[in-house]
Amino acid sequence: MAAENPIVRDFIIPIDRYPHLRETQTLSDAVQVLMSHTCGENEYLRYAGILVLNEKNQLVGGLNLQDILRALDKRFALPKGHEGKAGEYPNLAILWEDSFFHKCSEKKDIAISDFMVPTKKIVKGDDPLLKALSIMLHGNEVVLPVKEEGSIIGVIRLEEIFLALCGVCKL
Repeated sequence: MAAENPIVRDFIIPIDRYPHLRETQTLSDAVQVLMSHTCGENEYLRYAGILVLNEKNQLVGGLNLQDILRALDKRFALPKGHEGKAGEYPNLAILWEDSFFHKCSEKKDIAISDFMVPTKKIVKGDDPLLKALSIMLHGNEVVLPVKEEGSIIGVIRLEEIFLALCGVCKL
């Protein structure tokens, strides 16, 4: 491999700049940490995910916006289908709008460990950028934690890989 080939470490967002919480923190904490990372005059969310660490600072999982929103109401859980039928019924959501908006704030104190998703894929800082891209594209991921010497040092996002590859490929 040529020395000039891009590696993950050169494109990471360091852990101190990426949202992360302890597994004992709450859904409300998750929302607040995401809301503290905004950009632009319209305060768009900068990140759509959070890393979840244990007391030993080890990565135990992650959350994205979908996970947080599903935690507000179990009816947003992935469809399991019904007897004889499978599929989604988005038009039925109008039937539970009132109960959703009345009860969603009651969920703010649930622990994020109750709805986080265990992290299965991690890359190393010296891994080739194309390896991270391949993992993302085959696993339908947009963010991967980056580990060096046993610790999480940050994340690599699909956006940074996209920008890097557009520059290298002169697209």
